[in-house]
Amino acid sequence: MPFSAAVLCVLLAIMFFVLVKEWLPAEMTVFSTLALLIVSGILPAGEALSGFSNTSVHTVALLFIAGAAISKSGLIEDAAGRFLSRSRTLPGALFRIMVPVSTASAFINNTPLVTLFLPFLQKWAIENKIQPSKVLIPLSYASILGGTITLIGTSTNLLVNGLMIERGGEGFHLFSFSVIGVPIAAAGILYMIVFGHRLLPDRSHNIQLFEEEEHLHIHYYEVLDDSPLAGKTVTEALLRNLNHLFLIEIIRGDTVKTPAANDEVVQAGDLLVFSGDPQKALPSVHLLGLKPWPAGPSSHPERKGSGLFEVGIPPGSFLVNKRIKDIHFRSRYQAVIVGVKRKGELISSGFGSLTAAQGDTFILLARQGFGEIWAGSDDFYFISSSAAAKNSRRQKLSVSLILAGFIICSLIQAAPIYHLALLAAALIIATGTLSFSEALKAVNWRIIILMGSSIGLGKAIESTGLASQAASFLLKWQDELSLLGIICIYYLLTMLMTEILNNLATASLMFPIGYTMAESLQIDPAMFAMLTAVAASCSFLTPIGYQTNLLVYGPGGYRFTDYMRVGLPLSFISMAAAITMLYIRWL
Repeated sequence: MPFSAAVLCVLLAIMFFVLVKEWLPAEMTVFSTLALLIVSGILPAGEALSGFSNTSVHTVALLFIAGAAISKSGLIEDAAGRFLSRSRTLPGALFRIMVPVSTASAFINNTPLVTLFLPFLQKWAIENKIQPSKVLIPLSYASILGGTITLIGTSTNLLVNGLMIERGGEGFHLFSFSVIGVPIAAAGILYMIVFGHRLLPDRSHNIQLFEEEEHLHIHYYEVLDDSPLAGKTVTEALLRNLNHLFLIEIIRGDTVKTPAANDEVVQAGDLLVFSGDPQKALPSVHLLGLKPWPAGPSSHPERKGSGLFEVGIPPGSFLVNKRIKDIHFRSRYQAVIVGVKRKGELISSGFGSLTAAQGDTFILLARQGFGEIWAGSDDFYFISSSAAAKNSRRQKLSVSLILAGFIICSLIQAAPIYHLALLAAALIIATGTLSFSEALKAVNWRIIILMGSSIGLGKAIESTGLASQAASFLLKWQDELSLLGIICIYYLLTMLMTEILNNLATASLMFPIGYTMAESLQIDPAMFAMLTAVAASCSFLTPIGYQTNLLVYGPGGYRFTDYMRVGLPLSFISMAAAITMLYIRWL
């Protein structure tokens, strides 16, 4: 093995270890590995960084803008309400949700899609006495399955397409992947409706958790003139020791004291702001000389436009492994934590000493504009919000027309996908659907960095000869296993790697190997390209393998083993469908 290939193997092993341990965010880990390859002279800087000039990377960035416009328009919420309103049984609901979600995911980024469907599905499940754990994993899986249908369904497809074009190939058109994507999606949906939902956990505490969460609203109580609290500090008044109520802040005239300090003196006429369940704490409230704010919390001028926001903590978030009080959460985000959901349990107090973990769900009280300010943050993603969103008919119409035009032009191949995505993004900004700053925030720059860096790693694997050596090793088994056996092994390796790493890094690392194998076998490289994209995208075994799996992890109260139990059969069904269709198409 050449020295450069040996060094690359060592660096890749270190990269794998860091990614598995989650010591650093994925994009930082992959980019750092790429930087070491440049510094060590294994890969020239121009070649290493060429991934960032790849049109597929630019296309993904532009499609993030289109996805944000669709999310903001309210079209997805309208569709979710219509589809779910007619369902009264679990199999029927799974059909009515998985078919439209997988269809929409073929054209829209799946993360905002799942985020917007999530609260509707939770509410529907509770109203129909169905555990949310029975419907949320199917929601995530539907978005993953739908992403395999078209070229723009997932960034993995676009990445592989860009790598094909770099090697002189023609690339794929919008529906090239449909030959395998549609059968995979159909088989996956059928599996979940008929059998898969039986493997999902049926945890009765999920409904109880939702009902508890319903009580996590903000309640205002006025301090009466004869209240025993008047003249005492928060600590002296024992306001930190109330059962079922948590003191958030004190409003005194036009002044809001957030958070309420322990040495703050309570005065008659103050409004004490609590989160929790006042019904359970009713005796304490009366004894303390408090009465409910008569006009309701929303009427208070200091709290107009505020609401509750449910946010999830993703891998690589600044918050992960940090104590809430150490990072000054309230002042940093201008929001107050009123509840935390973790592994199916609801935490309603002790937030300051809490250490955030990926997969946590925070319930926040924040003022108007919080959603817009933090919409593009990597620290957390939005699951739901009680703040009312106003979406004009004009905005919905303009987004619908732009989306329809993009799909039609892509279908007839009027121009390259990159050009059409650029035009769609320009129209979205020009029509005022998104401002330029909103468009910039809509782009997930972590994905862009990861994608560009991953392409550079793929080039290193190819230029050092590591790809050809790996391909030769696999092909040595052809006589014993047959070509079909080699293809199955390649798919399995890619599928398992994406659960450990991520879909983009896996596709970039495996593509050069698959391409080299195709050339050696004198098979159209497009077959191995599609195989790589699908295997890297079909992540069903862990909550961390794909962003949408993590999105539903906290709200569904799932455990790692739940994904393995339901996802393992689906992984093999997807594999069988993909290889069968590719074999029929090319072999």
